[in-house]
Amino acid sequence: MNTPLKVFIIEDEIIAAESLKLDLENLGYQVIGKENSHDKVLPKIKENQPDLILMDIKIKGDVDGIDLARKINQIMCVPIIYLTAYADEKTLNRAMETSPYGYIVKPYKTEDLVTNIRIAWQKYNQINHITHQLTSQQERLNFISKYDELTQLPNQLSLVENFNGILELFYQQLNSQADLDIDNKSQFIPLLYLNFGRFYLIRDELGQDLANMLFKALVKRLKANLNEDYILTRLDGDDFALIIPPIKTKQIAIDLATNLLEKITPPFIYKQQEIYIDFKIGISLYPIHGENIDQLLYKAKEAAKDLEQNQYKIYSPAFHSFTAKQVSLEAKLHNALENRELEIYYQPLVEMRTNKIFGAEALLRWNNPEDKYISPEIFIPLAEEIGIIETINNWILNTACEEFNYLHKNFKSDLRLSINLSKRQFDQDYLEQKILKILADNYFNPSLLQIEISESLLVNNHQMASRKLKKLHSIGLKIAIDDFGTGYSSLGYLQNLYFDILKLDRIFINKIESNPKNATITKSLIEMAHELNLKIIAEGVETEPELSFLHKNNCDYYQGYLFSRALPFQQFKELLEINI
Repeated sequence: MNTPLKVFIIEDEIIAAESLKLDLENLGYQVIGKENSHDKVLPKIKENQPDLILMDIKIKGDVDGIDLARKINQIMCVPIIYLTAYADEKTLNRAMETSPYGYIVKPYKTEDLVTNIRIAWQKYNQINHITHQLTSQQERLNFISKYDELTQLPNQLSLVENFNGILELFYQQLNSQADLDIDNKSQFIPLLYLNFGRFYLIRDELGQDLANMLFKALVKRLKANLNEDYILTRLDGDDFALIIPPIKTKQIAIDLATNLLEKITPPFIYKQQEIYIDFKIGISLYPIHGENIDQLLYKAKEAAKDLEQNQYKIYSPAFHSFTAKQVSLEAKLHNALENRELEIYYQPLVEMRTNKIFGAEALLRWNNPEDKYISPEIFIPLAEEIGIIETINNWILNTACEEFNYLHKNFKSDLRLSINLSKRQFDQDYLEQKILKILADNYFNPSLLQIEISESLLVNNHQMASRKLKKLHSIGLKIAIDDFGTGYSSLGYLQNLYFDILKLDRIFINKIESNPKNATITKSLIEMAHELNLKIIAEGVETEPELSFLHKNNCDYYQGYLFSRALPFQQFKELLEINI
């Protein structure tokens, strides 16, 4: 060894400790400390930073070596090898709970000592290497998934995280101002949607390279007119979202929009040619226009939709194009269950290795006789808003259990059913008990039910979400995180939650064979998920090259139009007949 391994000895008997020290030094190790009582060990270990600890289980004091090992593991990562005369089953079981790197029974042989130390050090280095790889991959993934390559701005996947940061600031200010009895409190968080809808004309006329150069110049001009604490985000295409820290009056957002329209619109000069950059701004305000970033962005876009170039507008329900229709839909939705207009479609979940169906995701459809097809993206949020989503979700679970019981008996006994939970349902008290009751009423095995939860539901209250998932997991359910990568985008905060599966969003799968950035993200996510003993389901697989890439990179499961669209029960049953 070039540098001797630094070893710390914790041994009850002074003579045994000295003998062990001599053996170690003869073997080329450096003994940097000895101790026989737990009272003095922790400060000495912190001070000396050993590479490895040899621990006797019997030591002086109120705790034994196993309890001491637990304390050491809480403050630092160092391999511990037990060197003890105790070999009974009870002691061994307690010792194993501390994840030791070795266990040597006294009296030891020198070769056993050497072998255990070498194996422990190799194992420790391997774990460190894997941990370092995971950390490096996570950092790289976080950057390439959250930032736009051309402008280096945060991208649309960062919106949730950035908005939550501003939201936390908003409530901190409210609380501090309430303590000081300040009347003039911050009341809004503005979101500005900047639409450069005509930028594609510049690209068509001048070419992609020059358009990119102008686009970066535009971003530089934008940032020059913004405060440092404003968060500018590039959305898909040539548009931006701008989140402003909490403000006291709407006028501040209006003044900013007016200033931007004045400062950004002067033409760029290229080869003595003036290139004009026209744009329009839609404004929405938290909390009056929405409770989350998706609602605010949607309404800011609505505000900008009918504007002329170089104008701004604050969102108002008065010009919301769906207002009249929404009132009519509410009345119809209240009667949809009673009128048997709701139907479950099943999207097959396919095992990558065998290309066989292992389950299906239950998706709700509304067959309204007047409006024909109404998108779930419209009627499900509406059902949440008017308070009938729990009734609908209970109907879905009862109906799906009944239909899958038939499939279990006649086709495939371990076919997995996947159900989505809405935010309102996830927030219910005693959720696991309510689900368990429905399963019991239908004699449905909990291990065959997979609950899908959107990543965004886990971000706002991480501790509450952790408790909920633990309870759901405790009754035997499989837990899947849906749309992974479109929200908080971090395996770091997910690693302490109880779940089994990550569902990789379609945004990463689309044309992955020709998109190096998405390919890198997807490959890294699969590798990291497997390191954490998780499975991956790829959503929205539509082409053979996409499937080939996923298969090559060891994706576990997939779903999408390439295999099958979502099907009503009878057609799904027919598909199963030829795929079991």
